[in-house]
Order: sequence, then structure tokens, then C-alpha cells
Amino acid sequence: MDKPHSNRSPGLLTQIPKESVLQDDGVHMLVSTRGVEGSKSDGMLIRRCAFSLAAPLGCEFLAQYRQLSDGLWHATMRTSVRSDGSFGPPHAEIYATELDALVNLWTNRRRFDLGTRV
Repeated sequence: MDKPHSNRSPGLLTQIPKESVLQDDGVHMLVSTRGVEGSKSDGMLIRRCAFSLAAPLGCEFLAQYRQLSDGLWHATMRTSVRSDGSFGPPHAEIYATELDALVNLWTNRRRFDLGTRV
């Protein structure tokens, strides 16, 4: 099992502008990535965790959402860890509005234990 690296820098979460944080409960953050160069989504759901080999940025990426060309919203969330340590296929849904996608991701944020949180 990976051990936390206390001597590492604060990582990605300290670099996210406050105006990009849509929700934050101290463990999970829902972040807008609009306008971020190279981003392939409109936002993501992140869970804070200890720095480790499995989480070198001090966070786990749980989900993402993006607007489709037809105006609908697509949200994809990682599934929980299987007994063999692998992940199942991601859970994906289509929503009529961005708010619907955001509410779904935020409501389900604690549903999945990805196994790297310390």
C-alpha cells in the first residue's frame, strides 16, 4: 500500500482558483474546468486524499461532466474498486441541464470508495 509523502508540495488543490470551485465539503470538490487549456471536460469531481504513489497530486478524480454538441450534458463517474483491485466500467448518464448533471455528481460523491484515501 502506498504511504503518504508529507514532504511533497500542497499539489493541485491549492492551485485551483476559488472562482472555479462550485462546491466544497472539505473532502470533495466540484470544480469547473471551463477555460482551462487542454481540458476535455467542463468540470470534475475531486476527492482530497493523502499524497501517495497512487495519488501524487493529493487528490483522486472521481467524475467529470461536459456539454455535448446537442446541448445535453454528459456525466461520467468512476465505479468502486472490485475485489481484485480493478475498476468496473464508469457510470455515465445524460442530463438535460448542467445543473442536473452537477446535482447528480454532488449527491453521489460519497457513493464510491476508490481505495486510495488515507
